Order: sequence, then structure tokens, then C-alpha cells
Amino acid sequence: MSTPCGTMGFVADEIVDVVIGPDGKVSMHVQGVDGMACVDDTEQLVTLLGGDVESQELTADAYVAVETDEVRRQWT
Repeated sequence: MSTPCGTMGFVADEIVDVVIGPDGKVSMHVQGVDGMACVDDTEQLVTLLGGDVESQELTADAYVAVETDEVRRQWT
């Protein structure tokens, strides 16, 4: 199973594309999630699909710094 994370531009909603190939291999692509939240957001789905991740490719958006409420409070 491969799980690329991130988006190539602004997407209003989170989208998870799951493709199951004829050989049973599963690939997943997450759109609409900045930062590493895509890994947490898909953890349960990965478990339901068998739980074995052979490879994981992160897009540039996986490395986008995500502002949290705690960080905002420190600066306001």
C-alpha cells in the first residue's frame, strides 16, 4: 500500500482516494490536508484495509507548517 499525503493546491474539503488494483494492492492519495495530519487522518482506514504500508510518499504539502490554536495563543 502506498499513501501519498498533501495537495497540489488549495482544496476546500479533505478527499481520500483509495484504489484497489487487480493484484489486491491498495494505493491511497489524500487531498485537502496540510501537514502530517494526513497520516493520522488515514490511520484507521489503513488498519481496515489490512494495516501493512509498503511505502509512503509525502507531497510538499505534508511539510507545510500547520498553525495550531496553541501557537496562535502564544503570539496574540
